[in-house]
Amino acid sequence: MAPTVIARFLSAVIARRAEPDVATHVRRLPRVFRTLAMTSLLAMTVTAHASPIDRMIESIASTQTLTADFSQTTAAKSARVRASSGSFWISKPGLLRWEVKKPYPQIQVLNDKEFWTYDVDLQQASVRPVQAAQLTGIAALLLSTNSLSRAALNERYEFSEDGAENGLSWIRVVPRQQEPGISSLRVAIDRDAMLTRFEIHDALGQITQVVVSNVQKNITIDASTFQFLPPKGAGVLRAR
Repeated sequence: MAPTVIARFLSAVIARRAEPDVATHVRRLPRVFRTLAMTSLLAMTVTAHASPIDRMIESIASTQTLTADFSQTTAAKSARVRASSGSFWISKPGLLRWEVKKPYPQIQVLNDKEFWTYDVDLQQASVRPVQAAQLTGIAALLLSTNSLSRAALNERYEFSEDGAENGLSWIRVVPRQQEPGISSLRVAIDRDAMLTRFEIHDALGQITQVVVSNVQKNITIDASTFQFLPPKGAGVLRAR
């Protein structure tokens, strides 16, 4: 089975302390943290005269839990367009469940103790201590922070308005220091400051476009969502 579209990013942001076979398995996984990092920017309705950047930043601090469906495509000059879709659940700080449903079912679960990945077709799981998941930049903002000041965000990222189209305001976000797998992002919010889509630009020239739908934020999510028990008969690779 071919690697999914987000594999290189996960391989970069997670500490490569696993044995070679575990590392190989990780490279099959979607680029979860890149994608979800920007879906955390689902905004609340704020002052009508606030700038798109202000409204996007407000959303980072105000979103404590989030569930949504996603669809994404990745395009590169030297490769065919690849697509995937699924759902995710987030609870700050540090809890994540990301499920790819099509074309190849995969599950990732991050909680306060472990980071699990599971390939449904291969019936193969890998697990490592949460301390080994060295999250950087945008991923760290999503999973580790309940509220951030404007000054703190500006220390890490450069924000600029990037035009408007079809009722959406676009914001460009550029890390001030190099981050694995990301050179820049474009985030679109609607008139109600709700994120509707974003684009991920990486150093290889690939552009991943993500559309989110059926969004629910700040709702109660059952704690069992962020636990994982491998199915009977599944292989498990453990990193220490």
